Amino acid sequence: MASQGSSDKEADYKKLNITNDVTITRNDLPLHCPTNVSALWCAHPKVYLPIEKSKDGTARCPYCGTLYHLQD
Repeated sequence: MASQGSSDKEADYKKLNITNDVTITRNDLPLHCPTNVSALWCAHPKVYLPIEKSKDGTARCPYCGTLYHLQD
């Protein structure tokens, strides 16, 4: 039988960013990586990404390589 602590850990593992391609909206700005839904244990230092200033509406995280797309 799993304890409550172990189920919390399992839920935390599900927060791991397993995709490297994320679409965001203007409601998500200012964009930072890792996002607020990422698990704390696997987080890198927070970096703000100026996606709204990019010509093609994309920004790539220098730490984890996640590519963000700004959807208008």
